Amino acid sequence: MRTRKLGWRWRRSPLRRRSDVVEAWAVLLVGTVLILGVPAAGFVAGAVVRSDARAEAGAEQRARHQVRATLTADAPRAVPSVDGSLAPHQVPARWTALDGTEHTGAADAPAGSRRGNVIRIWVDENGDATDEPLGEDDVTARVVCAGAAAAAGMAALALLVLQAVRGALDRRRIAAWDRAWQRTGPGWTSRRA
Repeated sequence: MRTRKLGWRWRRSPLRRRSDVVEAWAVLLVGTVLILGVPAAGFVAGAVVRSDARAEAGAEQRARHQVRATLTADAPRAVPSVDGSLAPHQVPARWTALDGTEHTGAADAPAGSRRGNVIRIWVDENGDATDEPLGEDDVTARVVCAGAAAAAGMAALALLVLQAVRGALDRRRIAAWDRAWQRTGPGWTSRRA
């Protein structure tokens, strides 16, 4: 039965190589990065994105307004999607902007809407139809995605660095073993170098 001693790379031993100590320090450093750095990266990225997304949401909410629009054509009939929801359709419509100017363009209307129906749409400061401004749910989604991506990226980078260090150390160990065998091997075999 095989047993492993915890921290064997840190103990003094005639069998311990310098590469074992370097590998132990690399594992300790990567472990610290995974425990402390990954959450910190996620938190910092989330905080930065939260600040930016809230500023963007505030600007959009100040610049966009809802107005009533009258459809100038019929919307296509309802065609359920895979999840059973009914997607809105782009339908020609007419509306009056906050400054009193008349506008026409495509607006999202429920499936099956008829010409002459009145719907509410979002318009920007120029009176052009636009998307609904960002809400708190949109800000939260951006924060979560940014934090998760930063944390995952930091973890992946740390593990890749550890793998690269271990690969380099393994190549050095194999080269050292090869040199040692070149010196020792001829005395153990009938083959001469």
